Amino acid sequence: MKFYAALLAGLAASACFAADWPEFRAIVWQPQKPGSCAALKAAGIDAVAFIAEDRDRPAEGLAQRIAPLKDCGVSWYVENIATDFYSAYHRFFPDKPVNWRFVEAKKAYQAGDPGAFVRDPSLSDPEWQAKVRARLAETVRVHRPHRPLYYALGDETGIADLSAFWDFDLSRHSVEGFRRWLGQRYAGLAALNAQWGSRFADWDAVVPTTTAEAMKRSDGNFSAWADFKEWMDAEFARALSLGTQAVHAADPAALAAIEGGQIPGWGGYDYARLAGAVDLIELYDGGGNVEILRSLQPGMVLLTTSHERGAAEAHFLWRTLLRGGRGVIFWDPKEEIAAERGRAAAPVLREIKGGIGSLLIRSERRTAPVAVLYSPASMRAQWMLDWQPKGTAWSDRDPGEVYEEANAVRSSMAGFFEALGRSGLEARVLTPELVEGGALERGIRALILPRVLALSEREAARIRGFVATGGTLIAEGTPGRFDEHVRRLPKPLLSDLFATPGKGKAILVQDANRTKLAALLAEAGVEPIFTLERKGGGQATDVETHLWRNGASTILGLQRELSNTDPEPLRLVLREAARVSDLRERKTLGTVKEIELTLDPVAPTLLRLEAAKR
Repeated sequence: MKFYAALLAGLAASACFAADWPEFRAIVWQPQKPGSCAALKAAGIDAVAFIAEDRDRPAEGLAQRIAPLKDCGVSWYVENIATDFYSAYHRFFPDKPVNWRFVEAKKAYQAGDPGAFVRDPSLSDPEWQAKVRARLAETVRVHRPHRPLYYALGDETGIADLSAFWDFDLSRHSVEGFRRWLGQRYAGLAALNAQWGSRFADWDAVVPTTTAEAMKRSDGNFSAWADFKEWMDAEFARALSLGTQAVHAADPAALAAIEGGQIPGWGGYDYARLAGAVDLIELYDGGGNVEILRSLQPGMVLLTTSHERGAAEAHFLWRTLLRGGRGVIFWDPKEEIAAERGRAAAPVLREIKGGIGSLLIRSERRTAPVAVLYSPASMRAQWMLDWQPKGTAWSDRDPGEVYEEANAVRSSMAGFFEALGRSGLEARVLTPELVEGGALERGIRALILPRVLALSEREAARIRGFVATGGTLIAEGTPGRFDEHVRRLPKPLLSDLFATPGKGKAILVQDANRTKLAALLAEAGVEPIFTLERKGGGQATDVETHLWRNGASTILGLQRELSNTDPEPLRLVLREAARVSDLRERKTLGTVKEIELTLDPVAPTLLRLEAAKR
């Protein structure tokens, strides 16, 4: 730990460092045997889950249950406080599947029941909101003296079943809220009718279009459907924000959280909105959700869940740290962390907690002057294009199939993130609101549009200005075929930009090919500070790379894919010579421009680069 003390001493708190979460922490989800606490502590476990036996009486049995944890120095977080509100259609039942309520809703819809699209409880119901606020306040009150790690509003939350696509919520409270929200987005009822192609006589008559109704349209105008989908994402985030506010009101230093974060898409998983709704999210890393959150909200505490064993788990723990995670939750149904599994993970946790974890958490990720546009509206447009030809298939399929659903927009975005990460570059993530607000004018040299089907006129104008002043635009697919409300346009908004020579460049690509992308970015003046080459020639393509700023120096992390276990000599070539130190080996490699190294198949190589003295 002393080796890292000097590196940490000069670091001031920044936006990417939460002072109340300065270390990498290891947590176990399942309840453990009363006598296992010492073994958990020896394995490096910091906390376990605490689930109240009665959510509305959180003090009941608290002292007796936490006494053995306090005796051996293990903390806890409070789990599933309001799952009945935030995870109503995916939660534990002793005698039924976790998603049985969602399965029943689907059956009701197929039987013609109009109540199938009424969420119970509605996220917009003021009585339920008051009930949840009161429960959270009381829960925090009884736990506050013990300083738990965080308060989980719900586990595997969602509007429906996780990220399942469904037409929730057509309840009275939700539809009334939807009308108020539309009134803030549109200049008036006439503007809404013009956009939707509707003829509502007054606001009280406005109702959203269901998926089945939208699929019958042949004019490509899905605005009334897409606006409602966006409203539900907004209302889900608002409901979470209300929970967070209740936690903070009871204890300003406490962290409010959700767990089981899904891939970007449906069920409330618009990460641009979730980034400001809670303090901590435990994610199932996928679809670019980690990259989006760590860019939009660097101060958020990100955790991931491990189901692995042995070398795979060690690799996962390191990768979680490198990708911006501040801890891991072990899924441990067989109580193996207090036994062999914990003993295998202990050396990795010990090393991460020995200074490396804190160093990376307190350092700032180093991003390149390249941005990727995250467009939830485009995901909605792509979903409709994919499913409209299939009729009722979207509602007929098994709920479990939803989670494996492909979406070309999300896949393209995640592909670009991966390609950049393997090229030594980390992009900034921009939302439509950030683009409209002028973010492209703040040091961005290249903008990537990953199948951005939907654009607003304001976004298009900003992008045109960006290219006109020398920026490079790289787009997969034809951007701007729909407006921001998902109404098909007579002509794609930026179609002429790719055919008109100008000061900048606009380039259409067919896929997120890494080599092609690196060459395009190099032409735009965006190049990594290093290259990683095979000794036999060619660039290494199986290594994930990460960069951090640490004071005046840079930290470079390199980790191989776990499937590649055979040693392979590589050559690291720096753009400029630097004084290089190996942080894990705790040794200086001298002032060099090239380094020969062989990456471990599990653990990363972490190098500190300092400018060479002239």
